[in-house]
Amino acid sequence: MKHLLLFLALLVFTHTIQAQDKTAQAKVILDKLSAKTKKFTNLHSVFSFILANKAKKTNEKHDGKLWVKGDKYRLELTGQTIISDGKTVWTYIKEANEVQINNVDKNEDEGKITPRNIFTIYEKGFKYEYVKEELRNKVAIQVIKLFPLDPKKKAFHTAELCINKIKNEVSSLIVNGKDGSTSTYLVKKLDAKTVISDDTFVYNKAKYPTAEVVDLRD
Repeated sequence: MKHLLLFLALLVFTHTIQAQDKTAQAKVILDKLSAKTKKFTNLHSVFSFILANKAKKTNEKHDGKLWVKGDKYRLELTGQTIISDGKTVWTYIKEANEVQINNVDKNEDEGKITPRNIFTIYEKGFKYEYVKEELRNKVAIQVIKLFPLDPKKKAFHTAELCINKIKNEVSSLIVNGKDGSTSTYLVKKLDAKTVISDDTFVYNKAKYPTAEVVDLRD
């Protein structure tokens, strides 16, 4: 019996040490990534977004472009354009030929992926664990799993962050939703040196002359 208890205690101890090692390893990688992303003042990204749900038998793919400058952003997806100047958000829906206007939600980054936090989501409210390093298309990719510290406030239960080891940049993010969905963001291009005009983040009525305006601001 004593030997069994000793064996079980050893297993628990070994598992704890391994978990600590994986956390420490992930922290080194994420700290290095944060040090780089914090230097970004402008950001332009080209990506693909895939939303899949096996239970519902859905699999949607959209190509997108993202521009970020401080609190301002512009997101262009298939059939939709979202523009924010940091105070107001304009969402143009092509199929409906409609533009919705909202105030920026100060808490919009809490519990979900947004254009402002997609490349820095790991910095707040997560535990993390190093998973592995592998070659993808001859590129060394570091895989880290993210676990929300407060799952009740998140729409997802886990996320997988993949980092290009050589470039020290996010290559993809996979988010596993509580509703059974999987959201995958595949980064095709990431440019932090481009100069972005402030006009990029201003809704231009002249470009959507016939659009119905739905003002949802308080």
